[in-house]
Amino acid sequence: MKVIGISGSPTKDSNTDTLVKTILDATGAQTEFFKLSSIKVGPCIACMKCVRTNECIINDDFKWLSRKVMEADAIVVGSSTFYGAASAFTKAFIERLYSKRHIKLLTAGKIAATVAVGVAAEKMVGEWLGNGLRAGGMEIVAGMTAKGTPCCFVCGPGETCAFTVWNAYSKELTGMDLGVEEAYKGYLELLPDNKPYTHGSAKFLKGYRSVKDEPEVMAEAERIGKLIKEKIKNSRKTAGDSKCRC
Repeated sequence: MKVIGISGSPTKDSNTDTLVKTILDATGAQTEFFKLSSIKVGPCIACMKCVRTNECIINDDFKWLSRKVMEADAIVVGSSTFYGAASAFTKAFIERLYSKRHIKLLTAGKIAATVAVGVAAEKMVGEWLGNGLRAGGMEIVAGMTAKGTPCCFVCGPGETCAFTVWNAYSKELTGMDLGVEEAYKGYLELLPDNKPYTHGSAKFLKGYRSVKDEPEVMAEAERIGKLIKEKIKNSRKTAGDSKCRC
């Protein structure tokens, strides 16, 4: 039984990394973890050279990474959220899986789970990830989201910047209450003179939000790992079956 985890977060030891690794550990399987920002997987160039071969011709690390995907019983894909979307690293990886879809749908039947970490749009990113893997014929057994550390917490001038992520997602700019202020109680205090995109005024109560400090989030990752384990176990055929995977 083999499960691989892929993180599209470029941040070192990120919350996305932690949750993907926690899921892998909970499977009890042989696992491998890959961080896309540490290797080179570029976007699809729409050359369509993979139509007959199901092999991408671009000479980068997707060549060996795609073999890891094909060897795995299950795959866990995680992404941080930027501009309300998956990271560019994650998007490129999902695009390149297109080479495995043509004619044979080679990834059909693989088990998959998703992780999305963000400030306000992580649920949309999680849905996108699931849809992308589902398009490859994979069975999505679970998906989870979590709140991460806004980059404005660590950039330096975040307390006085008018264009911070919480101001970008504010009701004043979007016309909707996306719950950022409520979600980051205990981490962020918006001061009375804060005016989105006019005058930034906030106080950081904590400098970093770690999923390791949130037992419910970590428990959900462990639950998903165990679910993957059971799903793989139940999907294996008995010896003599023409579809035996044992």
